[in-house]
Amino acid sequence: MSVSLDKGLDDKGVCGYAGFEKGQTVLDVGCGIGGGDFYMAENFDVDVVGIDLSINMISFALEHSIGLKCSVEFEVADCTKKEYPDNKFDVIYSRDTILHIHDKPALFRAFYKWLKPGGRVLITDYCRSPKTPSPDFANYIKQRGYDLHDVQAYGQMLKDAGFDEVIAENRTDQFMKVLKRELDTVEKEKDEFISDFSKEDYEDIVGGWNSKLLRSSSGEQKWGLFIAKRN
Repeated sequence: MSVSLDKGLDDKGVCGYAGFEKGQTVLDVGCGIGGGDFYMAENFDVDVVGIDLSINMISFALEHSIGLKCSVEFEVADCTKKEYPDNKFDVIYSRDTILHIHDKPALFRAFYKWLKPGGRVLITDYCRSPKTPSPDFANYIKQRGYDLHDVQAYGQMLKDAGFDEVIAENRTDQFMKVLKRELDTVEKEKDEFISDFSKEDYEDIVGGWNSKLLRSSSGEQKWGLFIAKRN
């Protein structure tokens, strides 16, 4: 089974795969400053719980939520230690976060329990080639503390956790197009960016993105979209 490539990589595009229904409950793992959560709550009328390890991120999200009428809650929490009742959520959503989790099978089993029957996970994440990483890429993974898998192995972990109708798609080409577009925008606005931040920040961001493009174009770094259902 395949899903269309016409949707974008932002929250608006990815959320289109969730099949939200009014009143559903959503858990966002690694919510950051809550942009995706506000989008989901406001556009699909769902109740969202966002969790993240960063106190600063959650503080920002909470400040932004003041005065809004949408149903969004935020909490500083570690998804590997947090416990929820079984059958609590309709959708579990995570954007480029689970690469930090080394025991993915245990996390996916927890997701399965937390979902209601018929519930789904919707995940995007960094992945890698099934081949042995080059020394440079292996060092990058080690320095960042990432736990990366190839796209199909990632999908298999979801199946092993009990999920059905698992979709595991390599979206690296799409990821690269978006990255190139964002890089082009930042480079065009270089002077304004440096004025708002610093030259060092600019060079760090542009250098990091160019390195990511090189790793992706070489086939070592991948980006995957994963959808799976609890029956």
